[in-house]
Amino acid sequence: MKALLLDAEWKPKSTYRFSEHELATKSTYNGSEAFYNPTLKMIDIPVPKPVQGEVLVKVKCTGVCGSDVHMSQRLADGYTAYPGHCKFPVVLGHEWSGEVVELGKGVTSLKVGDLIAVEEMAWCGKCTVCRSGLFDQCTQLEEIGFTKQGSFAEYIAVPEQYCWKINDIATALGDKKKAFEIGAMVEPCCVAYNGIFISAGGFLPGSYVVIAGCGPVGMMGIALTRASGAAKVIVMEPSVTRRDLAVKMGADYAFDPVACEKQGKRPADIIKEVTGGEGVKMCIEAAAAGPVTYPIFEEVLDPSGKIVQCGMGAAKVPVSVLRMQWQRLHINGSVGHSGAIFPLVIRLLAAKRMDLSPMVTGRYSLDKVIDAIKTAEKLMDTKVMVVQD
Repeated sequence: MKALLLDAEWKPKSTYRFSEHELATKSTYNGSEAFYNPTLKMIDIPVPKPVQGEVLVKVKCTGVCGSDVHMSQRLADGYTAYPGHCKFPVVLGHEWSGEVVELGKGVTSLKVGDLIAVEEMAWCGKCTVCRSGLFDQCTQLEEIGFTKQGSFAEYIAVPEQYCWKINDIATALGDKKKAFEIGAMVEPCCVAYNGIFISAGGFLPGSYVVIAGCGPVGMMGIALTRASGAAKVIVMEPSVTRRDLAVKMGADYAFDPVACEKQGKRPADIIKEVTGGEGVKMCIEAAAAGPVTYPIFEEVLDPSGKIVQCGMGAAKVPVSVLRMQWQRLHINGSVGHSGAIFPLVIRLLAAKRMDLSPMVTGRYSLDKVIDAIKTAEKLMDTKVMVVQD
């Protein structure tokens, strides 16, 4: 079967302190410190056979994530631009949906013909962290499309414990093809849900919310906060195309903070003007631009307000500890989506409380997946989708 492979040379930098686990497995929690000269190519590999507890899935749709772009990009020193957990070579792709075509022994919760979306974080369920309910922080974590075979392929075998049915979405929409597209966006939507409601504990209906960055997670943050009763959702985004789409997704006000600064208008003042001088209860950082966004957040947050860090950025962030202390502000780190978040998002989508379909602005076949990644790299599209029959 066809698959998209990303390969790179394991070349650890001496300036990074690797754990014994990283050195033993030749995987790392910061790819930019270990993997040199990343290269993409289409290959042929055998169709996997599902083992005990697994299902074989025909991949139908896979979204191109910013992580896919960053893993394939090279920094000035030749290392991958992705500063997260990875192991190469690997078949990329982790935002996906498909149809179950074969069951391994012992599978009881799924049947052939089920439509599914799948968790990307492959937690072990056995370590102390997992048994404490913190699956995304699993000490033995593997990740589909990062450290093990991903979904830019015709088929993939996955354990049933990571699979969630999207049959209800297909029934609600009356369109299996569209359900697969929506299903492929469940994973990034759950990333936003995890940050807003699980890590940060949510907000009261009627609150004001600010979102920095209108990539997929930021857009889904708009949909989720609107569905949850935010009185106003204010968006900071430099791209005019993404600002326009943000309004279609439910944002009440969207502005370009970079352009405003050049015109002598402070972003914090603009936000206060939109809220009538009232404070904001939650700021969602989905731009990976913390050095710029955090000072704005600190200024506009109400006492006991929350910052939710969803964007993956390696830069250190300036924080006024005294202001954080005096205003009782909270910074909530968040990564991943595990812990029964998938069924909650799937129910919202099946109930039509949210519509993610406007986010799909580009569609490519598996043969053109490298072109899809190059398109996503330009940051003009919101969600580029690789679609298979």
